Amino acid sequence: MTSKITLITTGGTIGSTIRSDSVDVSQGQQQLRAHVQEICQRQQVTLSTRAALNKNSEDLIPADWLTLLDFIAEEIGNGTQKIIITHGTDTMAYTAVAIALCFRHLPVKIVLTGSCFPLDHPASDVAINLIGAIASTTEPLIPNGVYLSFTTAERQTKVIDALSIKPMSFDELSFNASFCQHIGVFNDNNSKNYQANPLAQQTQPPALHINHSDIDLAMLNSSSQRVVQLLCYPGMNAVQLCASLASGSCVVVSLYHSGTGPSLPGENSLLQAITSRPDLTFILATLPSPYITKPYTATHTLMRAGALIYKDLHPHVFHVACTLGLAAGMELDEILKALKPHQLARPKY
Repeated sequence: MTSKITLITTGGTIGSTIRSDSVDVSQGQQQLRAHVQEICQRQQVTLSTRAALNKNSEDLIPADWLTLLDFIAEEIGNGTQKIIITHGTDTMAYTAVAIALCFRHLPVKIVLTGSCFPLDHPASDVAINLIGAIASTTEPLIPNGVYLSFTTAERQTKVIDALSIKPMSFDELSFNASFCQHIGVFNDNNSKNYQANPLAQQTQPPALHINHSDIDLAMLNSSSQRVVQLLCYPGMNAVQLCASLASGSCVVVSLYHSGTGPSLPGENSLLQAITSRPDLTFILATLPSPYITKPYTATHTLMRAGALIYKDLHPHVFHVACTLGLAAGMELDEILKALKPHQLARPKY
């Protein structure tokens, strides 16, 4: 007997249409639903469709993650073992982490997908990505878990573990995995031709599980313990950027690609922010350990100042983990303990 598949829509480009001067998410949901049914008929697949949200993903907030998590939990409670989520590409990586932290331990397969062009665009990739997502949920060689499925310009549909997704850059039209560690591909737009990646060596996932029913919406919206994410840049005015944060807040800093950040002393420097605000937790990510086997001096300087520096997990993973963990009533120390295997040991000198 074929397992039940549910597709949950959230908006995004895949659920949008083209207007005279913009791409608009307000009218595309019905059109997407009709297109899904056409694909299901061609693929001889039966699935049900539900709408959790109808927003551009750049406008999603953590409270929207909770809405989607509630929909997923309800489907799992009703016996659904295969779920497809259509989502905007801008923040899909964040939502994928939220879903994975709550549900990746369960005997279900959840696949996120989206598109770079709307359904009515001449170069639309909606259909090919929906076909890839359906194939990913039904492929027996792909184990239960949370994944992203997305098709490349070379007509390969990559399947990526949710905790390894690299957020898409402005000049990209597809997602990639950390260190190119996608778990497999469907080649030539053939949903029957799945090949596991023989070189895949999965990054150890965080030993963090968040019970979605413990997440308090009020805490998500009003907690004084904020989790913010900063980007390193030359001349970074970190002291001013952190000035308004309440004690106990968490600052996730996206490091440069070599696992470094500005480390020289200065009135408003990152180093000054770390040393002058011991009441904040500074999480610096990430150092790519397969490539950087010995950290740079700058990395050691920031660690000695009190920052926690992590390897091989993208900054958005820490942002989502801390945001949802705190809202679920966990202590920050408890969250960081689960992330300990990814933390660099402080230098001894």
